[in-house]
Amino acid sequence: MRRARLTALFVTVCLLPLGSVVGGSSAGAAPTTPLPPCGGGTTPCLQSVTENGIDVTSDPDLDIVADRYLQDGARYFHFLIMSDDGVNDPFDLDPASTFVVVINTGSRFPGETFARGRDVSIKRGGNATSGYTVRFEMKPVVMSYGACNSMGSCGGSAGNTDATGYLEGYANDLGYVTDPDDRAAMKGFDLASNADWVSSPLQLDYATNTIILDVANSHFMSDGTTVFSGSAEFRLPFAMLRRLYLVDDPASLTAGAFEVRTGSGPAPTVAVAVGPNDVDVDITDVTFSKRRLKISGDTRPGRPRDAKGIRRSTGRGVVRWRPAKSRGSKVRGYKTTCRSGAGHRVGKSTLKSPAVFTTLKAGQRYSCKVRAKSRAGLGKRAFAKIPRRPA
Repeated sequence: MRRARLTALFVTVCLLPLGSVVGGSSAGAAPTTPLPPCGGGTTPCLQSVTENGIDVTSDPDLDIVADRYLQDGARYFHFLIMSDDGVNDPFDLDPASTFVVVINTGSRFPGETFARGRDVSIKRGGNATSGYTVRFEMKPVVMSYGACNSMGSCGGSAGNTDATGYLEGYANDLGYVTDPDDRAAMKGFDLASNADWVSSPLQLDYATNTIILDVANSHFMSDGTTVFSGSAEFRLPFAMLRRLYLVDDPASLTAGAFEVRTGSGPAPTVAVAVGPNDVDVDITDVTFSKRRLKISGDTRPGRPRDAKGIRRSTGRGVVRWRPAKSRGSKVRGYKTTCRSGAGHRVGKSTLKSPAVFTTLKAGQRYSCKVRAKSRAGLGKRAFAKIPRRPA
């Protein structure tokens, strides 16, 4: 029986390839304690499973596995549903079916979830007294696994095993996060993907001020010719965006703030829904020509609009613009730089339009760039020209 295992490393959790086992006594060790499906008693465990609204906990054609384990200070709760009809592959669940799985996590709040499924909806409920619950509603996914190692390095298709309907979920109490404020901010983080290897949670690249989800898969399925199509869905609470990713205006995030670097091949589809307390991102049709790719969220502002330069006098010029739009990080001012053809350069920082220059050189035309400033860095450039002489 193949099961995925999670490896927790401080704040970063990397999902290993399916069927892999982490050995040794290092931080990667993953001792598990089997937990049978709920059948009574008070031990936190699997509470209910339905397929298309019908209770299937006793369905002889399904193999429902549930377990829990401690790893790096976190309590994990896990389920895996397989076909058990004795004829077909165990990972051939109907991809059109909707499964609802409810786990009782006892006194442990299910702060974070990961799923291998699509159209995933997560709902948390209960309390510490009666037991917290986490409800997974999702459909099985197509997977092609076995070509990636524990570091996310993947072959083309050699060694792959295909699954036409794979369904699995995890919940944990974020006990691996040592900072209590970080742990509080991450409550409600949900991630789902059908990729063979996933790094979670998302990372912040401080050099470029971008949020990155690192995923990997073989380019082809096991036949060596069918291109694998990947997907990723994640829910980012506002508190998590503000504290961990320096996104101080999460309500302004748009689909344009997320970029998927796939190399060659068609561009994926990205949909972003901004709610009152969180941002939901859904990415589909991801191909893996580079085996491994980064889904980046660039939260720097857009470009200032309708920038225009005016020459008032020999030495005086003005650049005006309409405000730039935030894309996750608040606009906190503007930086304007102008350079003449002869190499003379002037620059100014302002809270808003306009930028006024008083030391321009006579008879020289200036090319100007205006960028919005934010905690995530400078936004996109807007261009304007200041003519040689007053109009």
